[in-house]
Amino acid sequence: MKKKIRIIYIIVVSLALNACADLDLTPKTGISTENFFRNLPELEIGLNSLYEKKLWKIDEDWWTDDMFHRGGPATNDISTGNINSESSLSGVYWTDLYDGIKRANTLLQAIEKLRGVESEDELNRIEGEARAIRAYFYGILVTKFGDVPLLTSNIPLNEAYNVTRTGVSEVKNFIYSELDEAALLLPRNNENRVNQGFAFGIKARFALYLGDFQISKIASKAVIDMGIYDLDKNFRTLFLKEGAASKENIFFIPQSLDFNVNFNNTLTRDFIPRNAGGFGAAMPTFEAVHIFECVDGETIDKSPLYDPQKPFVNRDPRLNETIVEFGIPWLGFIYQPHPDSITTINTLNNERVRNNDSRGVAIFASFTGMLWKKGIEQRWADNPRLADQNLIILRYADILLMQAESLIELNEDLTTAQNLINQVRARAYGVELNQTDLFPAVSELDQNGLRARLRRERRVELMREGLRYQDIIRWRIGNKTITRVVLGMPQPTVQDRNQWPFNDQILPVVDQDGVVLFDSQQLISRNFASLLQTYSFDEQRMYLWPIPASDRFLNSNLTQNPGY
Repeated sequence: MKKKIRIIYIIVVSLALNACADLDLTPKTGISTENFFRNLPELEIGLNSLYEKKLWKIDEDWWTDDMFHRGGPATNDISTGNINSESSLSGVYWTDLYDGIKRANTLLQAIEKLRGVESEDELNRIEGEARAIRAYFYGILVTKFGDVPLLTSNIPLNEAYNVTRTGVSEVKNFIYSELDEAALLLPRNNENRVNQGFAFGIKARFALYLGDFQISKIASKAVIDMGIYDLDKNFRTLFLKEGAASKENIFFIPQSLDFNVNFNNTLTRDFIPRNAGGFGAAMPTFEAVHIFECVDGETIDKSPLYDPQKPFVNRDPRLNETIVEFGIPWLGFIYQPHPDSITTINTLNNERVRNNDSRGVAIFASFTGMLWKKGIEQRWADNPRLADQNLIILRYADILLMQAESLIELNEDLTTAQNLINQVRARAYGVELNQTDLFPAVSELDQNGLRARLRRERRVELMREGLRYQDIIRWRIGNKTITRVVLGMPQPTVQDRNQWPFNDQILPVVDQDGVVLFDSQQLISRNFASLLQTYSFDEQRMYLWPIPASDRFLNSNLTQNPGY
């Protein structure tokens, strides 16, 4: 608990190691190693600064086909195809990640000066944490930008203006090596800090992203073989504050109201229904609700169990734990977005009230008719400041799916890959793996069939956890996931009440990549849907992000990615 408090505290009173606007290589102000890092407590403060939440970049789901945001994010540079070298998004990622790398480099250099003075075990642990986190930052950089400057120590300002980009091959080999060596220094259990499981697991993740399936297979198996992680039997509570102690969590960034480290008020209100005092602005897409299979294990375009007028019935249980089912109590009110539901029930006092979550009443009620449930709880509505559940970076279900995907792509031991997918599916149904009569176990044993299952499984299991975007990028499917028409419910004045919420005449198709494809033109022309936004993805350039123009202005040796 003391470690958790120290981490959270330093996020509030962050160590001033950030510096200039380019690569943050040499601080012009702030604490220097000449007058700091003189002992273990000061090293711990420096280490804790690496856990500052802004450094742990998690991709936004509204860049993908899973989420739409009716506010400013609706025109984000990725979804609109407008990302360029002056986009703030890529600039913030670049600057913050290099700031984190600089902090790690500063700390690692200071550690060596204390060898023989302080506890070797403690110095090794701190070194392991710093190296693992630095490798994580480089992993995000290389998957977003491709070739990036590889800086393993801080350099003088005059040299910073001459650095060049290091090739992906060299950077990724550095990442893998660093994580291997960090794993030797890290404890298996390290309360609220990166640990051995994190080092192996993050290596598996970035190896998968970079197409190194053999490396990912070995690293993910190392986590499994540790024998200390397990799937949580309760999928719902795993993502709430009470899920912090779950054996499924490998690493998360701790948050706490006591130290004012939490999700900000505006963000939380975007996910809260309007009846409960929120905005209902961040919403699941039509694609998100339709990717979940029916209880027979078939996709909605193939299963006789799918009923467009009862879309939450006979579906994978994770649908009802991820997206709010219509007609159920949610955050103090019955959630019913039907255009004729002018009033609803306040479940706290059982009184009937105006239904601000129906577009028949409020024009800014959820445009898709849906709201998120996963990771959201009553405390959010009671007071948005209470949204302080921990920020999960890596969990065991992801490890199992990474191991399965590695085996599938290597086309080896497909029976084990099938078993791993079924472990995750069985948990979703609340049963044991051997109870195949109680859940739709995957039966495919060919590479293509398992690949299709795996891609759907990742999408539904990990939905709203910030992992969908990078899956889209590495699978090279941006042209059919980001490029699309975002569909919403038709206006109440033209909505066919017999075809609500979804029509039974023009069903979507779910393809082999786990992408839900709609005939948008037909749906809109027949008033089965409305057009919310048109998005575009340029395959010639957008699988990588641009190097920020501000850095290239300072350093002409930084080349630009193609198309920017």
